[in-house]
Amino acid sequence: MTRGFVTIATGSERYYIIASNLVASYRHFSSDPLSFAILCDVENEYTELFDDVVLLDNPYRSYLDKLALLDYAPYDETIFIDADCLAYRDLNDFWTYFENASDFTAFGTAFPADYPYAWFKREDVGDYSNRIEFVPDFIGGVYFIRKTPAIRAFSETCNHILENYYSYVFRIFEDPCDETIFALAMSVHGFKPIDKDLAPICFYPHRTYFKSNIVKGDVRYASKYEKELGMRSWAYMIHWGNRNTVRPPYTIEAARLKSLMRENGKLASTFNVLRVSAPYYAKSGIKRILSKLHLLDMAKRIRSAIKSSR
Repeated sequence: MTRGFVTIATGSERYYIIASNLVASYRHFSSDPLSFAILCDVENEYTELFDDVVLLDNPYRSYLDKLALLDYAPYDETIFIDADCLAYRDLNDFWTYFENASDFTAFGTAFPADYPYAWFKREDVGDYSNRIEFVPDFIGGVYFIRKTPAIRAFSETCNHILENYYSYVFRIFEDPCDETIFALAMSVHGFKPIDKDLAPICFYPHRTYFKSNIVKGDVRYASKYEKELGMRSWAYMIHWGNRNTVRPPYTIEAARLKSLMRENGKLASTFNVLRVSAPYYAKSGIKRILSKLHLLDMAKRIRSAIKSSR
């Protein structure tokens, strides 16, 4: 039986760059790296970093390309990780979470079918209504796929949902996306998500307190509630969210990662980290000082007053 990881990059070069950062971080922290593949639309200098390269036929060049995992996952058991993630510990430990998992799953929550804030309701999913016993809810940064006949049937269901997406009603994602399509198909096939509270993953957009240093393999974060209680969580991985990969602190961590790899020599790598991080920390420091002096709130009120008077 073969096992390995996979990510996806299609379209802009930027997605290939962050995918290369992901695989570099995985290999840095793994004592015994498994094969790491990439699903993509072209071969280039970045895809050379991967063990296996799978070219997609007619890619969407959007998050819908994740649906291709069901047909193109290159291993018997595959863990997909979004390209906008970075490893901070050995991700091989993820396999322990999926030992007894469904053939397709994610870290999330299985809400009762009548949960008022579920992504969809029984009565809104057409012929699937009598098969809905729970409604999954998750962030599509990590998926587990096991190649079985059940996965082929699951893939067919996903394709059917995509083709008929606008005949169903979803509470979020009015347009087709991987998460709602997978969620409805998981419900139909009885594939429950793994409890998200077990997931050693920091989803950066949801954090309040946050601190990371990839050189030290350290991630500390907390929600607003946890911060008030003085709690801090740790993580194996940060899921940054696509929009955050073009700005600090992701860009700082990417520069630090390159310094670990010593791609341009120690001195050049150190200078690159300083070049990226200095403006960010200077701006953050000024904001903290102004905030303590209550000048930041005053500036915001003045800007708001000026806008309203126009």
